[in-house]
Parts: sequence; C-alpha cells; structure tokens
Amino acid sequence: MQVIIINGEEIFLEWHVDEDYNIKPVSVDQPVITINGKFPGPLLNATTNDNIHVNVFNNMDKYPVLITWNGIQQRHNSWQDGVSGTNCAIRPNTNWTYEFQLKDQIGSFFYFPTLHFEKAGGAFGPIRINNRVRIQPPFAEPEGDFDLLVGDWYDNSFKVIGDKLAHEGYNKTPNMMLMNGKGSYLDPKAKSNESFTINQGKTYRLRISNVGSEWSFNFRIQNHTMLLVETEGSYTNQITLNSLDVHVGQSYSVLVRADQDAADYYIVATAKMANSTQLKTLQVVGVLHYENSTKPANGPIPNGPGPFDVNFSISQARSIRWNLTTGAARPNPQGTFNVSNVTLSQTFVLQNSLNYKNGMINYAINNVSYATPKTPLKLADYYLNGAGVYELDKFPANVSLPEVVYGTFVVSGEYKGWLEIVFKNELKVMDSWHLDGFSFFVVGYGFGNWKPESRSRYNLHDPIVRSTVQVYPKGWTAVYVYLDNPGMWNLRSQKLKNWFLGQELYIRVYDSDPNPAKELIPPKNLLYCG
Repeated sequence: MQVIIINGEEIFLEWHVDEDYNIKPVSVDQPVITINGKFPGPLLNATTNDNIHVNVFNNMDKYPVLITWNGIQQRHNSWQDGVSGTNCAIRPNTNWTYEFQLKDQIGSFFYFPTLHFEKAGGAFGPIRINNRVRIQPPFAEPEGDFDLLVGDWYDNSFKVIGDKLAHEGYNKTPNMMLMNGKGSYLDPKAKSNESFTINQGKTYRLRISNVGSEWSFNFRIQNHTMLLVETEGSYTNQITLNSLDVHVGQSYSVLVRADQDAADYYIVATAKMANSTQLKTLQVVGVLHYENSTKPANGPIPNGPGPFDVNFSISQARSIRWNLTTGAARPNPQGTFNVSNVTLSQTFVLQNSLNYKNGMINYAINNVSYATPKTPLKLADYYLNGAGVYELDKFPANVSLPEVVYGTFVVSGEYKGWLEIVFKNELKVMDSWHLDGFSFFVVGYGFGNWKPESRSRYNLHDPIVRSTVQVYPKGWTAVYVYLDNPGMWNLRSQKLKNWFLGQELYIRVYDSDPNPAKELIPPKNLLYCG
C-alpha cells in the first residue's frame, strides 16, 4: 500500500511579549501582558498539517515566559509543549522559536502563558485550524468567522497574586469578566466593549473559548439560537441551543443566523456557581450589531439557566455527541476511530483535594501536590533518565494518600495502550482537566462515588472527543485516551490557582524505538537550565 505524506505550508510568526499599563480593562492600574501590542494576542490562523514557526521575544523586565498551545497535540514532539515540565523558560530580553506541525487536527483552540500566574495578566489568543480544501466541513461556509475569548479577570496584578499565592496565600477569586479583553456594554466604567457586525439573512461562525482562571460561564445571544457544530477539533452532532455552558479551558464553535429585525442584540456570558453578589460583576455583555441598525440593544438580559443549575449543565454535556459520519482532518469519517470495543490497558482514578498547611493552601491529586523542579522533566528524561529530578511510577494512580505529600512524580503510560482516567471532584466547585498531547473520549459523567460498576453507564457509541473536560461538584467524569503519542505530557487542572498550587501530574509515554518518526529528537535550538 502506498503511503501518502501530506505536508502543509510553512508559517513564520514573530511575537513580542510585553507589559502594558495603559490598557486597564477594568479601570484599575495593573499590567496587561500583550503580544505585538495586542490584548488578546494575535490570531494563529492555519490549516491542517501546516508547520508553525513562532519566534517569541520576551520583552518583559522581570518575568520569564512560556506559551502552551491548548489542545494542539504536538505529535511526537513534546519538546514544543511550552510548560515547565518540557521547556526551559524564555528569559527576559531573550527569544526562542517554537516549531511544530498542526498534524491531523482541525478546529478551535487558544494559546496562553504557563509560568508565574501570567495567564491572569493576558498573553492569550485564538487558534484556528482550518480544513484542507479537499475536506469540507459538515456545514456551508459561513459569511464570517469571529473569535470570542471570554474569561474572568482579577482587579489586581498577576504579579501580586502570584507572589502572594507562593509565599503567604491569596483567597480571592476573579471578580470581573472580559470579552476579547473588553469590559461589559452595561458597565459605565468599562473603557470599551466588544461588538460584532453582521448582515441580515447571513450565517456566522462564533468560536467561543473560556480563557479564564476560575469560573465556568453560560453563553447566550438575545433573540438568537445557536447551532453547535464543533468543539476542540471534533465536529459534533448539530444541536440547536438557547445557551451554552463553557468551562475553563474549553472551546466551541456555533453557527448563528442573522434572522431577526435589524437592530442590536446583547451577547452575554454569565459565571456559573456564583452567588447573587458575585454576579453583579461576573457577567460581561457585548453587542451583536446588524449592519445599518440604528436601534441600540435594550430590554432585559436574556435568561439563562440558574448559576447553580448543575442538572442543566450535565444534561447539556451528555447531549453533545461526536459526529460519526463526517471527515475532519482526514477524509475518512471521524467515527472510523471509536472506543466501542477497545481493551483498556490502564486505569487511573484521580481525585482533587484542597489542603491547608501553616496558613497556606495547596491543591493535590490523590493527595500528592506537585513540586516544580528546576530542570524540565523532558530534559531530565532525555539526558539523565530522570535521575535526581523526578520519581517514576511511585505516584498513587488509583488511591488517595491519607496525608498530603509534596513531590515530583511521573507516571508511565503504556505506548499505544488505552488509558481510562476517572476524574473525581470532592470539592463544592467546578473543576476542569486537560492532558497535553491527546484528546479525551468523554465516556461518562456521574455524581457520588465512582465504582467499576459505573462503566455500565458509559456512552461508548458516540462520546464527544475533546481536549478539556469538566468535572461537576461532588461528581466524576470518565475518559478514554489512546496513548499513541510518545513524550512527556502535562495532566492538569485548567483552573489556574489549582494548577499553580500543585494540581498537576506528568505522564511519560515511552516508545523504545529510536526512530525519530516515532518521537522527535531535541530541537537544535533547545534551551538548557537546571
């Protein structure tokens, strides 16, 4: 059989990361991290199999930087993942070039910084991976394509928050929300608000991402429905929605038809699991503006589900299914690759926890709080076989320890094996999880204690495939992962404080074959540290 290798275009980008004290998105003095002077950062717009070269210049005075590509799988190339376990930081007044391929992926994603709580200061931006010309999406080409990066925001400096979390504790949560870096249309103190112009009778694609640190949100548009079509690289069965829950780290595409009278309409994102006092500021409103409209948006804000209506959220999550018949990055149907008859090689049961010690808080997985070493794990693995940097396969992957332990642990994932992960949330708030390098087949949600018998309730026919999955308070979420991508991969809570304070783990997927087609050798510009 002839093997056809498909190479994409070469895309070269130059990004300058800097601090700006003049943007003031919530009208307070605080640094905002920009890329090429933009907040949010520039769009990375490419096509399946394109080769990306991003030369990142760190112009910040004090803080090193790394950028991760949330949902981009970095096939055979965890050297480019942009987290502390894979890369040395780009120091101030230096630069480094990321080089990676968007191999066999399509869809909506975003990038963000991973060090020193910097994500709470900006430097995030949208990623679009377009279909190759020969593979049409399962919907007509829309008139326009808009990115909506929505997320919570602190009214304090990321520098202050990160320093306090590391040394004395910081209990406040983000208390504002932004839409594409702008405040609410209904907030008289906001310097600006987001607005999108559309033409009556046309259909538009909105790519909605939760780039926040803490809060899930419910998204809706006044007098308009939304047709869900894609999430994080997977085309979905198309369902019509009045509102959509988007959890931290997640991205969705919806189609919106301009089928109303020519006027302006509210675009609304409201925090989930927030009380009435918090909701006074944890809501951001933008405007959907019809061309030639002279009628400003008015009337009541469109209703969504109650902020604590978990039943709505989990019911909606279960209704989002994989479109089995359409092609995506490849022409063969998505459903060609399914989980209905797989044999599991490993099971991890991972429970989050919040712990207090000497007035400080930490987060943990199975009561193990991750300690970040000075040497990236991938570097130590390649040159030292991990010696003196991390402990391999001593992490309790199926049971929570009786007392919290601090350490640098790595677990082995069986190459080309099927891994089942059960995420258990013992806290009273939402959590969301992400594994770099892979996608999750989301096979089940539930409440209470997960047991092996819970597998009888799994959806193995058409589970949605995505890179970030939510876990409900006092609940569990089960996923399958096919470990066909060798490397050192970060498994983390997408909630920034949880991640910053220890709720992360690394999975080492190892293939002993030295063929660089299996796993790439270190890049020529590799940085060394530790």
